[in-house]
Amino acid sequence: MNFLNLVMVGGVTAAAIPIIIHLFHKSRFKVVNWGAMHLLAAVVRTNQKRIKIEQLILLAIRCAIPILLALMMARPMWQGAAGLRGDQPTSTVVLLDNSYSMAAGRAGTSNFSLARDETQRLLGGLPRGSEAYVFLMGEGAGMLDESTRDISRVTEALDKEGAGYGVARVPAALDFVAGTVGNMTEGPRQVVVLTDFQRLSFPVTEDELLGHALERLKALPFPPGITLWDVGPEVTENVAVESVEFSKLMVGVGQKIQIRANLRNYGETARSDLRVTMKIDGRAEAPSQVALGAKAGGQILFTHVFDTPGSHVVEIETEGDELKADNSFLASITVRDRLSVLLVDGAPGTTPDDLKGETGFAQIALSPFSAGNVEQADLIQTTVVPVEALTAAKIGEAAVVVLANVAALADGQLAALELFVQQGGGLLVFTGDRTDPAWWNGAFGSLAPLPMGSLAEDLPEGAPAMGIASQRFDHPALGIFNDPANGNLSDVAIKSWFRLKQPEQNTGPGDAVILARLDSGDPFLVEKSSGEGRVIACATALDSDWSNFPARPSYLPFVQRLCVYLASNIYPPRNLQVGEQLVGFLPAESAGGIAQLTLPDASTVELAVVGKGERGVVEYAQTRSPGLYTLQTPGGGAPIHFVVNADRGESDLAKLTDSEIEALAEAHGLQLVRSGAEFKALDKVRRYGHELWKWLLLALLGLLFVELFLQQKFARGRSKA
Repeated sequence: MNFLNLVMVGGVTAAAIPIIIHLFHKSRFKVVNWGAMHLLAAVVRTNQKRIKIEQLILLAIRCAIPILLALMMARPMWQGAAGLRGDQPTSTVVLLDNSYSMAAGRAGTSNFSLARDETQRLLGGLPRGSEAYVFLMGEGAGMLDESTRDISRVTEALDKEGAGYGVARVPAALDFVAGTVGNMTEGPRQVVVLTDFQRLSFPVTEDELLGHALERLKALPFPPGITLWDVGPEVTENVAVESVEFSKLMVGVGQKIQIRANLRNYGETARSDLRVTMKIDGRAEAPSQVALGAKAGGQILFTHVFDTPGSHVVEIETEGDELKADNSFLASITVRDRLSVLLVDGAPGTTPDDLKGETGFAQIALSPFSAGNVEQADLIQTTVVPVEALTAAKIGEAAVVVLANVAALADGQLAALELFVQQGGGLLVFTGDRTDPAWWNGAFGSLAPLPMGSLAEDLPEGAPAMGIASQRFDHPALGIFNDPANGNLSDVAIKSWFRLKQPEQNTGPGDAVILARLDSGDPFLVEKSSGEGRVIACATALDSDWSNFPARPSYLPFVQRLCVYLASNIYPPRNLQVGEQLVGFLPAESAGGIAQLTLPDASTVELAVVGKGERGVVEYAQTRSPGLYTLQTPGGGAPIHFVVNADRGESDLAKLTDSEIEALAEAHGLQLVRSGAEFKALDKVRRYGHELWKWLLLALLGLLFVELFLQQKFARGRSKA
């Protein structure tokens, strides 16, 4: 028990006043001898006992009245096991929602601004010596490395924070701060979650995870009080650019490409003429318009031709609304002048142009304009070497290496090829009559997507050649064949092929994926990831010895698409999500130098280039803010662009209803507030306890009524007697 006005507790001494009056009144009587008194003695003795009891009852009530009045004015607080001082330092952890949905708001004020201001007021009102820690849920990290008693340091850091980051994962955030709360030293502890209660952040599927995180907090030796704070109004109208797609796996100089922007209207109001603009390297192209129904998505197409190679940035932007964070979407595009493909011929012809060679048809398919002496330039530039001429230097110059009917590679050649794939290169393998299954399943096994079985040949006389099973292709390299105008793979007639042994089941992300099968059910085309690179193996030959494939219309797009797909694996990736690490590969000679990275807010940081293997590497992990990150290499070459986009799931601003929020708080035993005033009242109760003066006032009024009632009743009883 604690008293807010301890001086008034002294008022309980007023209980002595009724006693003094009683004693004083008791002594004021005069004894008169009366002769007939002995006739009433028995009655008097009986009434004296009754009157004495009545007087004691009234005396007790009259003593209790000033006691209750004094206690009421002293404002007693019931705290249970809480501290007895309201100004005792506390340990406070704030989970601040800075996901980009918090950037929405009304009248030009974002919900994050409201939450930040409330957080600063909350921290500013803490008793001197209190510990504080702020965890930013959108970033999944603490604003400072550890809790601090320097509250001004926290509030100043908050001034620099803004919304626009990843998705707020409340269970993960609570689980993360449990250790911080447990390490704090001040007794009274509290965790405050300030959020807009976006439905995405509180999915039903994570309710169990939320419960586990809360149980961990409640199981601490000094469990904190946990408060949910509903911050800001709900914003319902929002249009978002969800993604940007390109019509080509790889973009080349002079190629016309289509850029498809996918948009969605999350609001209840249809948008009949939404203005959409495309920017290329910051230069706005002609705008377009699209109609979006309520709660509906749509697409808009742009076309563009890049006239210079290198790193470029495409931005699709819509008209502004209450949530500006998703009104644009960025994409980093690497435009190639040439795509270098190294063809390793395991059965070369007598001359480089001899179609009897293993790679003759493929060379024409990959560079048709050069083969036909046409002035138009090919995107793919081919180089053909026999197996014995394959070197690490030649492998390093290529984007894709094609092995065609190669019996085996020397140990040094294989090691260079493995390193090439591990570092992001593409490898395309075709079998043939010189392929050695023992080498394939042995030394080549680390790269081979599937083990090699027996050779299928010598089909029964009169039996039709084996075809490629007709299907709908989901793979980006083969999706083109869903349109018959690009050729039909099922028209191919295959006479011989190796049976690739497929596993009973896949066990991990690095396992082989069968992209196409033969009518026999045998795998025809198989892909496997290896390090940062990819390997695709074909069960038949690249030339015309085992099939009529080179004579079919589908051959050229088939070979080209596979090579372009394997080369399109830009690693490290330059299109990132908030929080993903930015990694840049630079030439080996850059190692030891300093690269400069320009951040979305135009500030710059210097990054050391570290030598790793055959290249220089720069890394930057603080991609907390969406936008454009531009890397300038030490040698002053062309800049490299990285873009960071936020998860578009946050664009659906629908929040839990008031009843759902209240049910959530009640189900987990949490306190819920919706304003600073409500939190102050709750915090006051936590610090000081529950005030009892209202109950004492009721008791006081009750005693006054009882005293008056009993006094009248006793008086009537005496008059009758």
